[in-house]
Amino acid sequence: SIPASLPDDIYEQILELLQPACTRVVVDATGDLLLKVLKYKPFLIKPNHEELGEFFGRGPLLNEEDILAAALKLQQQGARNVLVSRGADGAVLLDENGRQHMMASPKGKLVNSVGAGDSMVAGFLAGYLKTQDYEEALRLGVAAGSASAFKDWLATREDIDEIILQGVTNK
Repeated sequence: SIPASLPDDIYEQILELLQPACTRVVVDATGDLLLKVLKYKPFLIKPNHEELGEFFGRGPLLNEEDILAAALKLQQQGARNVLVSRGADGAVLLDENGRQHMMASPKGKLVNSVGAGDSMVAGFLAGYLKTQDYEEALRLGVAAGSASAFKDWLATREDIDEIILQGVTNK
């Protein structure tokens, strides 16, 4: 969300300014805030399965087929990569090469989901910058998001490494 003191097109204004710099942009926003910036071809968007359904006037999208179909529509509108978080059901990524990636969530007890989505984005970006591989980026993203959800505060590097050692697997 954006503060009430800012115009509701602030994301569009920012992306318009960044266009000439060829900056890779990640957008984790809901509703019109996200849909209006797709024309700027963000590198990554990260809706959750509930937000994804809302974009298309539906309830939460629960099966992978519906999620991938909706992610494809967002790609057709401009998003390069669409990462959909699914809570305990893991995550789905439709990458800019048209490949579908599905990752299961590791086992653990949900303690606090606040910040888990942001942790997933951070882990995904760290993994992608390190490996340039979407599968590995997704694995680290799911591990980081899950590790934070299993803690009462954000996960540490050690927490994330422990989740990776337990195994974050493809679906």
